[in-house]
Amino acid sequence: MSAQIIVNYAAPNGKPIRPLHGVNSGPMTKVFTYDARPLFREAGLPYARLHDVEYPYGSGEFVDIPCIFRNFDADENDPANYNFGLTDEYLAHCVEVGCEPFFRLGVSIEHAPVKRHIYPPKDFAKWARICEHIIRHYTEGWADGYTWKIDYWEIWNEPDGNGNMWLGTPEQFYEFYTIAARHLKGCFPHLKIGGSAFCRGIKPFMVGFMDYLAAQEEPVPLDFYSWHRYFADISMMTDEAKAVDELLASHGYTNTESVFNEWNYMIAWDADSQSESYRRMKNHIGAAHHAAVLAAMQQDTSISLACLFEADVVKEFCSLFNVADMCIGNHGRKARLAPTKAFYSFKAFNELYKMGNAVTADITGDGIYACAACGEGQQGLLAANYTDEPNEITVDLKGLSAGQLEVRIIDEDHFFEPIMNLVAPADTMTLTLPVKANTVLYIGSPIE
Repeated sequence: MSAQIIVNYAAPNGKPIRPLHGVNSGPMTKVFTYDARPLFREAGLPYARLHDVEYPYGSGEFVDIPCIFRNFDADENDPANYNFGLTDEYLAHCVEVGCEPFFRLGVSIEHAPVKRHIYPPKDFAKWARICEHIIRHYTEGWADGYTWKIDYWEIWNEPDGNGNMWLGTPEQFYEFYTIAARHLKGCFPHLKIGGSAFCRGIKPFMVGFMDYLAAQEEPVPLDFYSWHRYFADISMMTDEAKAVDELLASHGYTNTESVFNEWNYMIAWDADSQSESYRRMKNHIGAAHHAAVLAAMQQDTSISLACLFEADVVKEFCSLFNVADMCIGNHGRKARLAPTKAFYSFKAFNELYKMGNAVTADITGDGIYACAACGEGQQGLLAANYTDEPNEITVDLKGLSAGQLEVRIIDEDHFFEPIMNLVAPADTMTLTLPVKANTVLYIGSPIE
């Protein structure tokens, strides 16, 4: 097999590299015993979506509305009725490493046979007022709070799921979202209010949701439309992203952002496929998948922001970290984490994100994905051979700024180490690189 990638750094396409390398969960997990702060900084993770936070450990204390406001019948205007303590601590560590919280207003998933918090709130308007006070606590300092930058506030999670997130009717959810979104946007016109973290990009539930919103005489705020998908075939994601764009446009929501805030590698959902998927997520196959997804989102979709599920190392979906060594107790340090091969696909994408200006990568060859960027005399290319076959990739780099370049690789035998250092001439360079199956390449300005 052979492939070609052509990039002209003299002709950026006028678009930014978007924050597509966010994650779910913050850097301090398992009730602050696992410390991923150095790795969050290293990969420059831009967003931490707060859903299923500390699940199942300590999940009665963090983020969820019933955790923060435990007695729904209490006075929502009284700060004494709010339990902010551990959620404050959790968010502080996100802010500490420059990772903006993406705050899910709602509840965690309930797999247990007895359901507690996934019923429709008994007073939709009061639920919205409770959320208002939570937002004021974190962005306006209410109740000895903070003035943190938290732009995205998401109403609920996966109401279209399989009875483990919403036990009301679709129509009840549509009304609930409408009441909550109107109230919160009225209070905070400068913030982004949206939802609702749907299991897929488009299904009858979501068509009904958009029909309901579009039918209202008074506009219903929907600053972003968030959705999820787990997949091995990259076209599943790109096709669904286009369907989301079409759904929003057909209902008059042309300025609504498409936010893809749960995704990961999944062959299929049968038991054997799941087990194999969890193994592959962290190795070179997961790395190639993650790099291909990041590149395809940047080049082929309008997705404005994305969050991998998951960064909490105690969860089976955590593809970025492994436990390096365990330490619980008063020993002066926390348990340390080690990066996986998939982690380095995120780190490579962050190098492009820091450069800022997207450059189109013209690709010839099946299963090859790439995106590129430039800025302030730097240039970079992230590419993946996301196939089960070796390949020979010819890379034509044009419009180069003279200077140092390096080639880094992730494959079955390499862990993102440099394999080649080059002095780039001004203008043009051509490289022909034989690569193995499921390989990630970074070609660009040296990474510190």
